Amino acid sequence: MLDILTAFEALFPRSSPEPAVAAAVTVLANSIPPPPSPNRLDPALRAVAPHLTDDQRATWVATLAEPLLKAGIITPRCVAAFLGQCAVESGGFRSLEEDLSYSATRLCQVWPSRFPSAEAAGACALQPELLANRVYASRMGNEDEASGDGWRFRGRGLIQISGRSAYTRFAQAIGMTLDQAVEHAATRAGAADSATWFWSANQLNALAKTWSIDLITRKINGGTTGAAERTRLCEAALHAIGA
Repeated sequence: MLDILTAFEALFPRSSPEPAVAAAVTVLANSIPPPPSPNRLDPALRAVAPHLTDDQRATWVATLAEPLLKAGIITPRCVAAFLGQCAVESGGFRSLEEDLSYSATRLCQVWPSRFPSAEAAGACALQPELLANRVYASRMGNEDEASGDGWRFRGRGLIQISGRSAYTRFAQAIGMTLDQAVEHAATRAGAADSATWFWSANQLNALAKTWSIDLITRKINGGTTGAAERTRLCEAALHAIGA
């Protein structure tokens, strides 16, 4: 919509002597929702990430503003759904890399088919690199366990994109090499870029506009892990925005 307005204004400025043309440009401009302002992002972030300090929250507000605008995540529902989902994925905007340091007991809970017993999980317990290479091998575009792709392309960013295929698409979208994209995703700016890229690539604005939070969860998580908490935080963000 912003591109359409820009092109339209170039051809027919609002100062056009033709009243109908000037009115059309004005209507088009007024139909575009305003970008998320700090006054809305700050309370929404406070609602979904209450453990952040004021300075940390202010930094995230500044970091997110441009990526959200570029991705068209600007309506209250879209912003709230995005922030609520990111809060769950990133541990309240505090973790930008996947934590794979699991005990044997936890491994059995997270990957029961791979680790049916504590004995089976023993070798990978508290061994994040070994675990990533084993459980992420030969899927999501990754090569076999020996390649190290599982660890190299582990989850990063606010939505924890994972796998060689996802990182390759992200790199192409932002004009970086694969190695650069991997490093970028672990930074605060890259965490925002990768999350808004994933959101747009999966057309999640459309689901947010109908408040289909569980469907968004499935797109992000591949299942329903943390569904109740995701819904709670999305609704908390929406309430904080005042919508």
